[in-house]
Amino acid sequence: MVVAFASYLPWRRHPYGVTVNLLRHSPGAVVDGYEEAESWLAPIPVPGCALAPGDVSEEYEANREGVGVEFTLYMPPGMTVKARDRISLPGYTDPFEVLGPGKDWGRNPFTGKQAGVVVQLGRFDG
Repeated sequence: MVVAFASYLPWRRHPYGVTVNLLRHSPGAVVDGYEEAESWLAPIPVPGCALAPGDVSEEYEANREGVGVEFTLYMPPGMTVKARDRISLPGYTDPFEVLGPGKDWGRNPFTGKQAGVVVQLGRFDG
């Protein structure tokens, strides 16, 4: 059973933030006896996120040009994001890969409030 994160979220971390879709990685069937077929579960909407632009890099190889795009995503507290998950951002057709697991900031030492989770996203086009 998949429960949308927004259904049990009593508040929104960033009231004017963006809603992203979390695509959980699902281990697939074994192909050729050793390789895994990749698949992702249905999107889970996560409201109240903040998105910060990251680096844009250009890579050149023989007969090929490409652009790498990165973002930093700030998500509500309690989110668990793993390295093989993907995140779909508003305004982009293809989802972004999660670069390493999400990092929990813990509690604010001055207010005691949960600070949230930060996730690095990246994609290479080209």
